[in-house]
Amino acid sequence: MIDMVIAEDQAMLRDSLAYAIGTQDDMRVVAAIADAADALSAVEKHHANLALLDVCTENDSSGIVAAAAIKEAHPDVRVVIMTGMPEITFVEQARAAGVDSFIYKNVGTAELIAVIRSTMEGYSTFPRPPNQTRFPAPRRSRKRKSTSFAWCARRKRARKSRRSYTCPKAP
Repeated sequence: MIDMVIAEDQAMLRDSLAYAIGTQDDMRVVAAIADAADALSAVEKHHANLALLDVCTENDSSGIVAAAAIKEAHPDVRVVIMTGMPEITFVEQARAAGVDSFIYKNVGTAELIAVIRSTMEGYSTFPRPPNQTRFPAPRRSRKRKSTSFAWCARRKRARKSRRSYTCPKAP
């Protein structure tokens, strides 16, 4: 059983996360708090084995600072950091704090649940830096421009010349 502490300052999101996670057979939310500064005491009080922490919480508390404290006191407790702000420094700071996984809030519930489960199994999930791609960029071909591109170009020229232009009918 995954016993989890959630630290999220937005009440509606905190309640939604607790509900969605609570519907899983292998997960239980033992505490849902607004301030990450209280995360370590909540982990200890409820014997949680995973903490899901927002980067920025109530009272200007940092989930990353809380994660470092949790990992120092209880290295066996898994920590997942979440944020809605795509700051690349947050990922680096989370790694330095010993966080097990990092996820953005724009993912769906199924992906969040999958990250939580894989983190408990010992896997780490971190976003790829924006300048690092899995595959090289495709080469540009010298083929003729597509009809949709040509249509867009005609429309743009028409707007510039202020002539009336009628969109072509779909085939």
